Amino acid sequence: MTTKPTRTPATDPDSPIEHDVAVVGGGASGLAAAVFVARYGLDTTVFDGGKAAITQCAHVENYLGFPGGISPNRFLDLGRAHATHEGVEVVDDRVTAVRPHENEGAFLVETAERECLAERVVVAAAYDETVLAPVAEALDESEDVEADADDLFVPTDDGRTAVDGLYVAGWMSDETAHQVGINAGHGSRVGLTLARDHMSERYWPAVGERYVDWVVHDGRYGGEGWDEHVDEWFDREMLPADHDLDSEAIAAAREDLKAEFLGRCLDEDERRQRDRAGQRELLEHVDDDLIREHVTELEGTDTTHAN
Repeated sequence: MTTKPTRTPATDPDSPIEHDVAVVGGGASGLAAAVFVARYGLDTTVFDGGKAAITQCAHVENYLGFPGGISPNRFLDLGRAHATHEGVEVVDDRVTAVRPHENEGAFLVETAERECLAERVVVAAAYDETVLAPVAEALDESEDVEADADDLFVPTDDGRTAVDGLYVAGWMSDETAHQVGINAGHGSRVGLTLARDHMSERYWPAVGERYVDWVVHDGRYGGEGWDEHVDEWFDREMLPADHDLDSEAIAAAREDLKAEFLGRCLDEDERRQRDRAGQRELLEHVDDDLIREHVTELEGTDTTHAN
């Protein structure tokens, strides 16, 4: 989609920021959040300490789309594959602390192996408050915000915390429950929220709130009179009352949204190609002996039908 940022702090060679988004935790919620923000266009890294809460389960039997269930490790392998397919870097390293970096307006993410700067952070792991205590302590020193390291980061609003740029998904949020399907959904919601916040900063909130991540059948957008219809809708719905936006900013946002809508359209050939490619990706995570067994069963069925 053309609304994806063409330059971000992490891709600017003059910026000290290494990641637009650092996701703390490589479980269901963290990987889901990473997929959404990476697809939006932000440089995203997941730090995975290898102790996702889902591994405490013997077998996952209630995640939609896996009749008969799936092993936790296979589920995480699929999640990692999805994230890396979208351009996410997954680092096998446990985060030990997240603290504000006032000079850069970002967060310092500390791990056992390194330190890095990230513009935004999503905490999506089963930590106690000690990892985020440095942020709470910094807020305690502020006259404007009162903070308590024990509970500041539990209440969230679509994943947002009281700290600008800091989000919580899954286990540490009060918006979800300890169920993998719910946490994956919450991670997706948080990723979408972060993308919308970023777009709101690029343009203004009414535009950011319209961002979604989906594709549609060819012809859903475009056609005769479509440009005029979108122009009318944009002026009616997107422009704040008594705004002081300059005409160039308005024109840029309008054209970006049009291009985004048109960029979502897939023709039938592209849809089929993506469907088959997606199935092949899944096959990479199925045991070879099961594939051979299934092929043998299919061949036997075909022979029976032929007779």
